[in-house]
Amino acid sequence: MAIKKAQGAAEYLILLAVVLIVGLVAMTLLGGFSEFGSTSRESEGAQYWKGIARPFSIQEWAQHNSTLTLTIKNMEPDKLIITNITIGNVSYVPSGGISFGGGTSKTISISGLPTCDANTYDYYDYDVVIIYSSLNIQGKVQKGEKKLSGPCFTS
Repeated sequence: MAIKKAQGAAEYLILLAVVLIVGLVAMTLLGGFSEFGSTSRESEGAQYWKGIARPFSIQEWAQHNSTLTLTIKNMEPDKLIITNITIGNVSYVPSGGISFGGGTSKTISISGLPTCDANTYDYYDYDVVIIYSSLNIQGKVQKGEKKLSGPCFTS
């Protein structure tokens, strides 16, 4: 029995359609489309900063105008002191550092970030670097593997 040329062309088109559909699904899941990408980055960042990040996790965050408010938790049992936090391009150096007992949380505010504006800038996406000290070692660095993301709140 001979295979007809038209049958081969139809099989090729079906296979091509399946490959295109799989590619579109993969792009959507990886954030290839902007409306899906920002919420995906936000949820990945939240999952990382609230549960995986060590020794400091960031339990809550929100940006109002040019100020980002963070609730930071020491996930370790030992006392740690934050000496510098860099959010995006803004560095916050608390006078004398911020001391955290094991398992404790504190809320801080960092000003000087790009101002949230409902028309031009309504979403933030920042790299985070925390420099801290323990009892015996100064200048340890925690660099976030995921960005800190979220919608801006204007007031």
